[in-house]
Amino acid sequence: MDSLRFTVPEVLSLIGVFQCVYLLVHIAFKVRKGSVVRLILPLMYFFTLGCAFFIDLARRSLLDISVYYDVFSWGAWTLIAPLGVLLIIQISQIHTLPSLRSWLILLVMPLALGAAFFASHYTQGVSQESAATCSELYEWLNVTGVIAGAASLLMIWTRRNIFADILEQKAGKERYWLILTLIIVNVAFLGLMALRSGSNVNFSVDISLVRTVLGLSFVYLVSTSLLRIYPVALFLPYQGRREFGLNQEDQALAKRIEDLFALDKIYHEPTYSRSDLARELGISEGSASRIINTHFSKSFPQLLNEHRIDDSKRLLIETKASIRVVSEEVGFNSVPSFNRVFKDMVGQSPSGYRKNMIK
Repeated sequence: MDSLRFTVPEVLSLIGVFQCVYLLVHIAFKVRKGSVVRLILPLMYFFTLGCAFFIDLARRSLLDISVYYDVFSWGAWTLIAPLGVLLIIQISQIHTLPSLRSWLILLVMPLALGAAFFASHYTQGVSQESAATCSELYEWLNVTGVIAGAASLLMIWTRRNIFADILEQKAGKERYWLILTLIIVNVAFLGLMALRSGSNVNFSVDISLVRTVLGLSFVYLVSTSLLRIYPVALFLPYQGRREFGLNQEDQALAKRIEDLFALDKIYHEPTYSRSDLARELGISEGSASRIINTHFSKSFPQLLNEHRIDDSKRLLIETKASIRVVSEEVGFNSVPSFNRVFKDMVGQSPSGYRKNMIK
C-alpha cells in the first residue's frame, strides 16, 4: 500500500506533467496552418519540461529498472537552460526562429555529460562499467551542469539590447517580465546546483522538490502570459478568423501582403502607396485597407512606418551610416519626416537611440 502513496515531490511532479500536457495540447489545437515552424521551440521546451517532471514522478519505479535514472533526470533538467535561452530569443523577436548558429547552444548538454563521464573515469579512477552508479559521477554532473547552464545564459549577454528593443514593441512589457522570469528561474536553479556541487549527497528528493517548485512556478506564469503575448498569427483558431471577417481568399491575400513586406520589402520605396499595393494584388483599395486593418490591426501607413522604423533601428546600431542615409535606405522622403515618425514610435530621436544603444 505504501508504494501507492504519493510523496509531496511526486504530487508536484504530477501537477507539472499535467500542466505541460495542457500547454502542449492547447498550443497544438490553437496553431493555424503555416505557423508550425514558429512553434517548434515552445513545443520542445514544454515537452522537455514535461519529461523532466515525469522522470521525477516515476523516480521510485525507474530506480529499480535503470542505473541511469539520475543521468536521465539530470539531462532533462539541464536541457531546460539552453532551450530556455532559445525561447527567450524567440520571444524577443517573436516573429522568427533564432538563427541556426544559436541552436548550437543545445550542444552544451551532451558536452557537459561527456565531460562528467570523462572526469569521473580519469580523475577518480572509476571504470566505465560502474560510472553510472558512482557518487563521483553525480558530483561531476552537478559541476558540469552548472557550467553548461551558465554558458547558455551567457548568450543573453551577447544580445544586450534585447530588453530595450522589447519595451518598444507591442505587448513589450509582458514579454519583458516573462523573459526576466525565465532568466531568474534558470539562475535560481543554477545557484541551487552550485551550492550542492561541493556536497557528497546524491541527486535526491530535496533538490528535486526545489527544482520542481521552480518549474511549476514558471509553467504557471507561462500559462497565464505566453499564450497572450505570442502573435495572433500563431494561436488564432480558424473560428477566430471568421469572427474577424476574413474568408479563405482574404487570408491568402493577407499572406501575400506579409510576403511583400517581409521578402520584397516594398516599404523601402518612398512613393509606394495603397493604390500600388491594391494594383499589385489585383483588388480595390478599399479591399486592401480592409484586409490590412483586419489582419494586422493597423492602417497601411502604420504598417509601412513600423517596418521602416524596425529596419532603421538595425541600421543605426549595425552601421555608421548618417541619419540621412538611414532615412533614405528605409524609405522616408526626408530626414524631418524620419525623425518625427521615429520619435513617435520609439520615444527618442534616431541619434539619441544610436547613442544609447552603442556604448
